[in-house]
Amino acid sequence: MKPLEQKTINWGIIGLGKIANKFATDLQTVPGAKLYAVASRTQEKANAFAEKFNATKSYDSYKSLVEDPNIDAVYIATPHTFHKENTLMSLDQGIAVLCEKPFAMNSEEVQEMVFKAKEKNVLLMEALWTYFLPHYNYVLDLIENKTYGCFGPCKTRVIF
Repeated sequence: MKPLEQKTINWGIIGLGKIANKFATDLQTVPGAKLYAVASRTQEKANAFAEKFNATKSYDSYKSLVEDPNIDAVYIATPHTFHKENTLMSLDQGIAVLCEKPFAMNSEEVQEMVFKAKEKNVLLMEALWTYFLPHYNYVLDLIENKTYGCFGPCKTRVIF
């Protein structure tokens, strides 16, 4: 049997601050992931970031990045107040979104973002890395089994 061929995912980053630097650094260690394009409010900052992380393209507008047909996924690292706007702009182009936390400013914005992702049938995810830590699965198991409180020998146990 022939092994499945791995597709390279071309990533874009919108907003090039401190957290974007960390994401770009970590992305270099992910097989099948390539930092394809970056966008900032200034071309100079975008160029410097692209050079530092070997991105193929750099843009001085977020809109230009999401209009690039080679982008498969985008990481949104702009200030919180722009997460909804940048997410919707990306989803409208059919681009998968990994949005830095907090996901949005309120539940109405989250609902709008989720609705758009469903409408476009595109992945939308909050960049909440703790979800992937082993202890998080342990807590989810406790919730699913409706047990919480006492671990090991104890006299009382709270059941939901």
